Amino acid sequence: MLTMHTIKTQKIASRHILKDCAEILAKAYNSEPWNDEWSIEKAHQKLACFYDSPGFAGFTAYLNDELVGACVGNIEPYYTGDYFYLKEMFVLPEAQQQGIGKQLLAVMKAYLKEICIQQIILFTSNEFHPYRLYEKSGFKTMEGMVMMHFGTADEPLDR
Repeated sequence: MLTMHTIKTQKIASRHILKDCAEILAKAYNSEPWNDEWSIEKAHQKLACFYDSPGFAGFTAYLNDELVGACVGNIEPYYTGDYFYLKEMFVLPEAQQQGIGKQLLAVMKAYLKEICIQQIILFTSNEFHPYRLYEKSGFKTMEGMVMMHFGTADEPLDR
């Protein structure tokens, strides 16, 4: 486990950092509790997709000058006012539970306040620790909303 000294955050201003972020995303989501099977290439494609979308905003986190996490998303228009859609937040497994996610959320909130964005939305599982982090950071479950999907990698869309 890494020893906590200094957490620094930096705004993502170039796509050059995305490859390094992709490695962290893959390590984070391929570990407990998700146990996914992300390749670095697919993670990089996902992050590049976010980066290339209108209204992109993201921050990286460094612990003792080592890149350990990031949060990314984009500002989307809505009739009641634009909001930030937090697409992904991830931290290296060995650096989790050290306040890095909390720091990433704080810096993102401060940035959004500066540019007059007053709402953040995200989707997460209520079964894992990130849910509690979001709750402690002031997020609430949206009443009347449910996340749905159609189709899987194993089931074609023509059913």
